Amino acid sequence: MDPLTTGFGGALLAKALPDNYRGPSGVMAVTVASVVPDLDILPGFFNNDLMGGFTSHRAFTHSLAGVVVMAPLLALAFWRFSRDKNYPRLLTLSVFALLWHIFTDLATSWGTMVFHPFSRDRLAWDLLFIIDFTFTAVLLLPHLVAWTYRDPRRALRRGVLLWAILTALAALANSLVSTFLGVAFHWGLFALLSAVLAALFLAPAFKGWGFRQDRAAFCRIGVAALVIYLATCAVSHFLAVQQVKEFVREKNLAVEALAALPQPLSPFRWSGLVLTPEGVYQGWFNVLDSGPPAFQFFPSARNDYVARAQKLPEVQTYLWFTRFPVARYRTDGDRHIVEYTDLRFRARGSRAPSFTFRVTLNGNGDVLTRGFPDADSSNSSSALE
Repeated sequence: MDPLTTGFGGALLAKALPDNYRGPSGVMAVTVASVVPDLDILPGFFNNDLMGGFTSHRAFTHSLAGVVVMAPLLALAFWRFSRDKNYPRLLTLSVFALLWHIFTDLATSWGTMVFHPFSRDRLAWDLLFIIDFTFTAVLLLPHLVAWTYRDPRRALRRGVLLWAILTALAALANSLVSTFLGVAFHWGLFALLSAVLAALFLAPAFKGWGFRQDRAAFCRIGVAALVIYLATCAVSHFLAVQQVKEFVREKNLAVEALAALPQPLSPFRWSGLVLTPEGVYQGWFNVLDSGPPAFQFFPSARNDYVARAQKLPEVQTYLWFTRFPVARYRTDGDRHIVEYTDLRFRARGSRAPSFTFRVTLNGNGDVLTRGFPDADSSNSSSALE
């Protein structure tokens, strides 16, 4: 999950705690500690390791061993630089925040090395899209509503301003999701989102209820909404996996892996994926629809050039990271091109593959270039002398 969403969630959970558990610096401690694990992306900005983003991100800092090491150090820093001098409480809050971060990452389909350094296996629960706008909204809105009703004299102005900003963001999110799904902008959904946002900001004004509450009350309602949303995603995911399994039974496939991966904005839309020795089946569906999902087959190429490319350390790392890889082969003059793509990241309706690793070889099977074709030229390929 993105750091902003994780931070919003950490602050929400901290504010919902009773005062004696939270302490004078609890919100700051939990918010900061909940985003610290993502500092592991920084080394990638300072080195030219082509595959470093896969091997270092969501590794030790996102592991249970990392919690054991980082929590005491974070608690010590909070104890030194904050008003709270209760170290055991700060340690408990640090552990809580780090586990919250691991939880949000496990809930996505990206994969997290939670048992690093003892295991490099990447666990993924496939409950949330990698950037889940609905999940972010559930975590952010309680803060905004609480801020709106903190000052009765400014509540109307704050509410209208936030509603306008969030409605604009909802339009942007709707547009991005429509592009990802390969569908037209959904005006009905946009109108519904705008109305829901208006209702959320207006409802607490009923009989002045919102003006009598502190921020903890709003945040506890937010935590309840969070639990409901996650439960909805879990149930929907179970139903989606059953539909994928039913497809496998009907086709009598030899399965190496299968999954139902969440799609953006809706907990009911999924991408079904089945990895077989010959290639990958993929389909998109809504668990609320009555009909069975339709799947498309993507064959994986097999020849000497693919075999040579697959021996490269970078390709081995790429395949270790991917869950539903497909190898494609083509020629361009006297060059032989092998492209690997992970269908986890293929947008619906997209013809061009995404997240592609390309290897170019000559007729003798010697590697000419290798890398990500869409990346910066200095890192996207490395010519071999």
